[in-house]
Amino acid sequence: MKKIGQLVMLLVCPLLTQAHGYWFEIEQPKAAIGEPVQIDLYYGEYASQIREVGDRLDKMKDIKVTVVTPNGEVEEIVMTQTNTKWTGTYTPKSEGYFQVLGLNDTREVQDWHKHKLGITRPIQYLRTGFSLGEKQTASDQLLYLDTFCKINSNNVELYAMKDGKPMNKTKIRVVNPEGWLQDKFSNQIGFVSVVPNKKGLYLAEVEWIEELPGTFKGKAYETIRHKCDMTFVIN
Repeated sequence: MKKIGQLVMLLVCPLLTQAHGYWFEIEQPKAAIGEPVQIDLYYGEYASQIREVGDRLDKMKDIKVTVVTPNGEVEEIVMTQTNTKWTGTYTPKSEGYFQVLGLNDTREVQDWHKHKLGITRPIQYLRTGFSLGEKQTASDQLLYLDTFCKINSNNVELYAMKDGKPMNKTKIRVVNPEGWLQDKFSNQIGFVSVVPNKKGLYLAEVEWIEELPGTFKGKAYETIRHKCDMTFVIN
């Protein structure tokens, strides 16, 4: 059995090393009304515990970060680049659940033949959130491609949505704090259930390739690659 486990890891690890992406982390040790909450944005391979540094983070400058308050107000967050991440703060003025969103729909067309995506226009969506007072993690769709969650006592409900509609038979990849991943496929209401096995930060990824050729910033593309990365914490 040990040899089988080692073989599985050898098969899985090459896949993990190819999955560069973006994710939010919230520094929330004592979140309270009037106290700033730190919002950090990273780039790397979460499954392999790789966080890129230096000028490799330059590409994140066009990611627009906003906070949606419990009463629906939207506030843009000023993010500052450091050597290890982009970071900003938000100061809540009430209790409730605060949704933190990211969007980059201005990135230039990319030649991603090496990723088997051809000439594509990438659009990136990001999501996380934090609670003050009564804990809440479920929300409605706010991004064009969106995944959000509800954390229960024994499982996590994940939902995948596109353009206001549930995504049926869509893969939702979940990565736990140690880098183990599992792929789930949504049902007709865009839902999957995941049972966490560790405390810490989890990453959920949803991707949709739109077969719609066009031109963006003077460059032709064959498809649009939509990607949503959502993080949630199991305490």
